[in-house]
Amino acid sequence: MTPLPELALAEIIDRVALPAGVFNLVVGSGADVGAAMVAHPDIRKVSFTGSTAVGGAVMKSAADDIKSVSLELGGKSAALVFADADMDLALDIVCQGIFYNAGQMCSATSRVLVERSAAENFIQGLKRRAQAIVVGDPMDDRTMMGPLTTRQQHRKVLKYIEQGITAGLHRVTGGQPVGPGKGFYLAPTIFSDVPVDSPLWREEIFGPVLCVNTFDSEQEAVSMANQSEFGLVATVLTGNKDRADRVSAALDVGLVWVNSPQVVFPQTSWGGMKKSSIGRELGPWGMRAFQEIKHVVRCVCS
Repeated sequence: MTPLPELALAEIIDRVALPAGVFNLVVGSGADVGAAMVAHPDIRKVSFTGSTAVGGAVMKSAADDIKSVSLELGGKSAALVFADADMDLALDIVCQGIFYNAGQMCSATSRVLVERSAAENFIQGLKRRAQAIVVGDPMDDRTMMGPLTTRQQHRKVLKYIEQGITAGLHRVTGGQPVGPGKGFYLAPTIFSDVPVDSPLWREEIFGPVLCVNTFDSEQEAVSMANQSEFGLVATVLTGNKDRADRVSAALDVGLVWVNSPQVVFPQTSWGGMKKSSIGRELGPWGMRAFQEIKHVVRCVCS
């Protein structure tokens, strides 16, 4: 699905008669076409969106020619739910954050930290909402969550789930293939009380798997959220504006949503910290990544 918008963009550009050569669309595998483009000495700027592992390989290849790179990579994004939050709103936001697109987003809310006093009711609310999600054909109007993209990804996500079950993690709901026909469907899955050293808590799964943990203080919540090699986005859910401001400032991420679903504005920046990003996309920051600064001094002395 990912290349399809680019194909549509190419058709639009062709219709507006942009001069030949200004925009070029090359279709092919990353191992062949992508690697050749990154290594080509005439290409001076590389922008890549994908996995952290491939992003590292792009950096290494680009380094041979000292190319500028912009990277938008993985995430293990957290939602911090405080006891004074609007719980119905928080449940909606968390479920949308992880189960939209079956969790196949770099910004997926795959970790949730809930204040201990509210955790039991919140987890039960997550369970009810997850079990109410209709999994099936995306072309069916009744469908709320579609399949994983490939057989390989389906197997990868199931392997993570099996690891969690084998390790004795508490599975709240889901974890099994579901849906019609032979599609790569998977039930929305929730684990609670997930240790912070568990692969399910630390690694990007890229599927509809939500891991829940608890905290007792604001400082502990921020610390647990920041204990990640990723730093793309986060969500803060609280009724206290001062707390929202403090926590937002303390989180090591590039974008924070406060009591908000994952809305994105093209005029603002998109990108993160740590292994999630180099540089920013969108807005003036994204444009500057493709520009060079030149300083010209002219002597006009007689």
